[in-house]
Amino acid sequence: MGSVDDGTVLGRVTLILELVEAAGCLSQADLARQSSLPKPTVRRIAGDLTRRGMLTRCVDGYELGPRLASLGAAALGHHPFRVVTAPYVQDLLARTGQVAFVMGLERDLTLVTLHVAYGHQRAPAVSSTLGGWPPVEPVEPALLFKAAGRIAYAEHPDRVDALLAAGVRRPTGHSTPTRRALLAAIDATLVDGTAVEREEHTPGWACIAAGVRGADGTVVGIVGVIGHGGTWDPERVRHPLARAADALAAAIPLAEADARRALAAHRGR
Repeated sequence: MGSVDDGTVLGRVTLILELVEAAGCLSQADLARQSSLPKPTVRRIAGDLTRRGMLTRCVDGYELGPRLASLGAAALGHHPFRVVTAPYVQDLLARTGQVAFVMGLERDLTLVTLHVAYGHQRAPAVSSTLGGWPPVEPVEPALLFKAAGRIAYAEHPDRVDALLAAGVRRPTGHSTPTRRALLAAIDATLVDGTAVEREEHTPGWACIAAGVRGADGTVVGIVGVIGHGGTWDPERVRHPLARAADALAAAIPLAEADARRALAAHRGR
């Protein structure tokens, strides 16, 4: 779950939907407890969502409703990449025991989390050090110190220049020390096909990422592993990660075809 109560109506609605999604069926009392929202607020939001078909009643409380299923079918028609990510993320998790992820790269270079997986032993560190896992990466200069950010921006030097012009503050003492060195690290991804950073963005974490290319050769997604602790070497997963990126790229056309059929069937109802 990526949302928290930010005090907005939309944020609270999203939080409740994500809690129900994670549980399958969740009582009103558990919704209030897990969301830390007042019970009258939970009752009002859940009732509104039920009337709109976003939630429906189950034996113990609420579950996701048919309107969300309809919207989900339509969304998958436009984002087929998400459908094929889970097996590859789970394989990387099994290989490394660290945190495996796949992100989609939008046309405006926004990075959107599609799938993230980690074992229970990594959950406390992910929560306390990484702040959970953001559903969308904020576009800010610090992104260039992340392996995923370097992959995303390597073929867009104009966007890199725009981020650097906003001012760069080194996130950690391990961050690339100069603008020239940072640009060299970004350019290196075009040669290697992968990007590696060690504690450059977040102390205690090292990451390796690779680009997933679409039919036109542009990067449409990023697959990676981020590991916690000084004993984990991201280089050890370079080859499995490259294979996963290639396999994901090969799976995209098949997923797109399936998504088009699903979308056509949805629209034909």
